[in-house]
Amino acid sequence: MPLEDKQASRRILREVYKLPIDPSLVTISVINHVCYVGGRIRRSRTPESRGVDLRKVLADMVEMIRRFPGIRDVMVDAVIED
Repeated sequence: MPLEDKQASRRILREVYKLPIDPSLVTISVINHVCYVGGRIRRSRTPESRGVDLRKVLADMVEMIRRFPGIRDVMVDAVIED
């Protein structure tokens, strides 16, 4: 894995931790400037995450990832657990 892909995946994962989802279930990997999002998308157990639309959070996360420098595309293979 090239160094810039590893750095990009760490920066993206740092931003995912700020979202109202359980980040321990999400996998982020960057290969050849393409970000792959896998795992499961589930609400975190904090009171702030109650009533959050997970589909909207996932769409916002994809848009956030696309804005990262060096990321050309985002592939999502994650399951949403309501």
